[in-house]
Amino acid sequence: RQRQMCIRDRNDIADVLEKLTVVERKKLYNILNMDMLSDVFECIDDVSPYLEEMDIRKAVEIISSLEADTAVAALRGLDKVRRSVIIDLMDQESKKDIMLIASFDDDEIGSRMTTNCIVIRENLTVKEAMRSLVKQAAENDNISKIYVADESNTFCGAIDLKDLIIARENTPLQEIISSSYPYVYEHEKISECVEKIADYEEDSIPVLTQDGKIAGILTATDIVELVDDAMGD
Repeated sequence: RQRQMCIRDRNDIADVLEKLTVVERKKLYNILNMDMLSDVFECIDDVSPYLEEMDIRKAVEIISSLEADTAVAALRGLDKVRRSVIIDLMDQESKKDIMLIASFDDDEIGSRMTTNCIVIRENLTVKEAMRSLVKQAAENDNISKIYVADESNTFCGAIDLKDLIIARENTPLQEIISSSYPYVYEHEKISECVEKIADYEEDSIPVLTQDGKIAGILTATDIVELVDDAMGD
């Protein structure tokens, strides 16, 4: 219930934001903590007008905390000079993810992916995989599906979190990997693969480079939005 209340509050704030004056919004930016502001901005289709009126340092913090695809969309709507300044002030890790997503055309599936995912090596035991998961979860919270790659980061399959939890700790990971797990390629056109994505019925799907390495994932939210956009068109 508490989680649902938080989501409702964020949506309410997002809905009322455009009705406030600039002065009122700036007061609100100072009142809300960074996590709350980021969550509110994730609920808004176009956050660029609010980033334009915000203190530049706070705008950098907001952009850095957003999912990479959302951050790219926000940056594209900014004045060119302000966009450049924000990118220059960002930390290297956030900047790297944003530059990756921004490198794709709007009609390519890579432009809609996120790098927020868990990737573990195929040669681990279940115990070692759990240790790797816990370490990565500090930075990446999409943990319901865990992706598996070899030493060169080539995609090998996926594991449901529940299967990893119930497996015996010394079980080789290969025994619980779904090696036939679906995927898409980063440069595929959205219009050409959206039906395929909808048919997979998975809560997330990996996005691969042309040589089979994991570039990112499409989350359940991404998939719903892609299908919804296609149906609307």
